[in-house]
Amino acid sequence: MASTVPALRGEFGSFEYWLTTMHVGELVSKVTIPRDMKDWQSLTLEERYQRDINLTRVKKEIAPYFANDADRFSSALILAVMNNDGMAFEPLESVGGLSRLPNLYKTAASNIGFLTLTGQEVFVPLDGQHTAKALKYAVSGSDDNNAPIDGVSANVALATEDVAVLLVRFDEKKSRRIFNKVNRYAKPTPKGQNLITDDDDPIAMITRRVVSEDGAPDPRLVRFQSNTLSVKAPEFTTLSTLYDSNVAIVQSRFSMPAKPGEAPADQVDLWHEQVLHVWEVLLQNIEAFQRATEDEGEDGDKIRQEIRKENLLGKPVAQQALVKAFLRITEACPEVPEKEVCERLNLIDWRIDQPHWHGVIMNPNGRIMSGKTAVNRTAEYISHLAGVKLTDEEKRVLIEQIAGEEEYTLPAPLVK
Repeated sequence: MASTVPALRGEFGSFEYWLTTMHVGELVSKVTIPRDMKDWQSLTLEERYQRDINLTRVKKEIAPYFANDADRFSSALILAVMNNDGMAFEPLESVGGLSRLPNLYKTAASNIGFLTLTGQEVFVPLDGQHTAKALKYAVSGSDDNNAPIDGVSANVALATEDVAVLLVRFDEKKSRRIFNKVNRYAKPTPKGQNLITDDDDPIAMITRRVVSEDGAPDPRLVRFQSNTLSVKAPEFTTLSTLYDSNVAIVQSRFSMPAKPGEAPADQVDLWHEQVLHVWEVLLQNIEAFQRATEDEGEDGDKIRQEIRKENLLGKPVAQQALVKAFLRITEACPEVPEKEVCERLNLIDWRIDQPHWHGVIMNPNGRIMSGKTAVNRTAEYISHLAGVKLTDEEKRVLIEQIAGEEEYTLPAPLVK
């Protein structure tokens, strides 16, 4: 069925494009995801102009957002128009629409007009296929097999809302280039910066609150631009380190729901209180932490740099391991006061150059290890040194993780 829509015409490089809006219901009925196109699977890698769609991400993350969030929004989708021979743009001036406008506005309005579609067009997303599929699922509440989607109830009203689309004529080579360039230069934001704006994850909100409102640690000492600290960085830790540690605190002290974002406000307040309590205990009683955060100004920057150079607890990965070890010890030894747990942790030789860290958190080349495996292994090792009695199986696993098949004996605990 033919239709005419208001549109803005533009040129960019060798491309002519039109910017307009479509009702969500119309969009999802007309858009064809590349993988659903006839003969798509038979195309070679050179012929394909779109990566495969991640339906798991669509179902678990994007569709629930569109279906349930009243403040939902989306950037414009870039759609390549196939069967576009009858598609035509008519500027206002060609239909007498500019005759009554002052001359001042005529030039500015020369690219305003109407785009006529025959109804035979096929719209293929070059950027936004996940959005298009998620909108379809959000409207229907089911996937392509008509199976219900967990957390998504059909939002029929969404079909009447408007989404911005940018239309270009389909050309196989040009379409491939648009997709490659648009996605190649779309650099993901660091985890720390994502945590600053995340209002769906209660742990992210707690982390921001602990830093900005409670000052534990002071905001100046927390790096959010990246997930690591360089040798000369003035900060004490990173926002992503605090977040991962706070997740561990909440998981250790509470029974978290499958979807933390659905936890009631009073429950989240309890999480916040416990997270703040743990950080206050550690910052006041772990010697390296206390020394690193005592002077929050520029004079303290050099102290933090010196600690990071010599002491593992100046490194984010070791900080996270210490938090997990603290939680492990307090859980395994509930009769030991938290301050005494910190005293036990202070007995450990945290100097980077100490051989006992090799295979635990330090590589043979002297570089610190990273990742969840390194954090968990180091936390278990620290817990052992601080007096947690590991089972024979736990010892065997820890030794295997540290030394593999080589001969190795765990050092004696510092606390009996």
